[in-house]
Amino acid sequence: MTSSVGKNLFYQSLFQGIKILMPIVTIPIISKALGAHGLGIYSFTNSIAEYFILLSGLGITLYGNREIAMVREDKQKLDETFSELVSLKLVTTAVSFVLYSIVVLIFLHRDFLYYTIQSLHIIAVLFDISWFFMGIEDFKKVSLSNLTVQIAVFFGIIFFIKDYNDLPLYLLLQALGNLFSQVIMWGFIYKKISFRIVSIKKMRKHLFPMVAYFFPQIAVIFYTTLSKTILGILDSQTAVGIYTNTLNLSTIIITMISTINLVMLPKMSNLFSKNKIDEINQTLHSLIHAQLFISIPAAFGISALASTLVPWFFGSDFEALKIFIPVIAPVIIIMPVGIAISNQYLLPRGNTKIYALSTFGGAAISILLNFTLIPLIGVLGSILTSLIVETFVTVFRLGYLTKQTNFKFDKNLILKMVASAALMALVIKVTTNGMNNTFVTTLIQIIIGVITYVSCSLVLKIPFLKDLFMMIKGKIYHSRRYKVKN
Repeated sequence: MTSSVGKNLFYQSLFQGIKILMPIVTIPIISKALGAHGLGIYSFTNSIAEYFILLSGLGITLYGNREIAMVREDKQKLDETFSELVSLKLVTTAVSFVLYSIVVLIFLHRDFLYYTIQSLHIIAVLFDISWFFMGIEDFKKVSLSNLTVQIAVFFGIIFFIKDYNDLPLYLLLQALGNLFSQVIMWGFIYKKISFRIVSIKKMRKHLFPMVAYFFPQIAVIFYTTLSKTILGILDSQTAVGIYTNTLNLSTIIITMISTINLVMLPKMSNLFSKNKIDEINQTLHSLIHAQLFISIPAAFGISALASTLVPWFFGSDFEALKIFIPVIAPVIIIMPVGIAISNQYLLPRGNTKIYALSTFGGAAISILLNFTLIPLIGVLGSILTSLIVETFVTVFRLGYLTKQTNFKFDKNLILKMVASAALMALVIKVTTNGMNNTFVTTLIQIIIGVITYVSCSLVLKIPFLKDLFMMIKGKIYHSRRYKVKN
């Protein structure tokens, strides 16, 4: 790994790590202060803004990254490309903002203040030039700028969000945080770029290529955000708040598990460039099973902890999460597998077709199931839809992987993990039965769970405690037990 790649990886990992840790502190504060209704208003209004944010960006993050990378050695072309892309984004943002304003004024004027604040996220897209820094491989400025603003927002939430009346302030903190994190980056660019507004003709050549990157993003946002929108329309904003918090813990855990993909991505790209098929198969096999070693006990653990965790962590408005969290828990096992296949096989291999098909299929299923299940069972319908969609996406990608590489799960190994995790959950329930619903109880349960699972892993000779670290260091390929035939 080169020095520049190592530094980029460090800054990206630092930013991702902080993003994981901050919600653990802010989720209880926000949940208790705003309640299910307040959180639902934020999530629902934000879901509406998300569609226009996507339209405003029009796929520029991936496309702009690519275009800048291609011309970064030529200062004149770099200036021209940057100016053309920013000018085009000025047009798309203006169009998106006007459309958003029309929709809000005609259909959503009841919560006009909240939608007005959310519109700042659309404006923030105009100032987003993170794709430029990614194209020149300068992740430090992007990561540290975002991190600085996120920390400011973090402390703003801690000190100023006290009750439901602070809902507009919470929306404003989130929106201004996003806007400032984009504006700050312009301070780093004036020495690198000479910007000027360009003609429509010069902008137009980028429009259709950007749209090609835009369509897969539509599918992703449809099966990640659409549930909140449909739930808010067919049920209530309070239901959206409950649904949002049901997913929050799982999302944090999935992000933690999937950070290993960030560590392994440069290695996998390098292996593909050298056509080292055996090592690719071995690495992917090891990576997926290493993630399962963590995700399986995490899913069992969060289900066992739910009844004592929910009251003190989320507050009285979210009692239903005691039931809903165990329902969504399997996604902790399912999603990291799909992410690993996508990030470590499909994208490094350049196979965007399967990636796109899986996301569009997931979007179609999400639309169908949300409109079918929400009228029947409300929030639970959205939760089941999320679980089914993520299962489909992962199974679709897995089906392609098994055809291409003869990948197979180590069933005996996974059975040992499941047995260890099930015993861990049982031990947690039995040993902490009757304890108060407090942070101390949850901490004790986590300690008991870790000790139980690790002990069972050692007794059953599950190898990943050692091999997880070996894989990250790039030495896993020498292990014979991960030999995968082509």
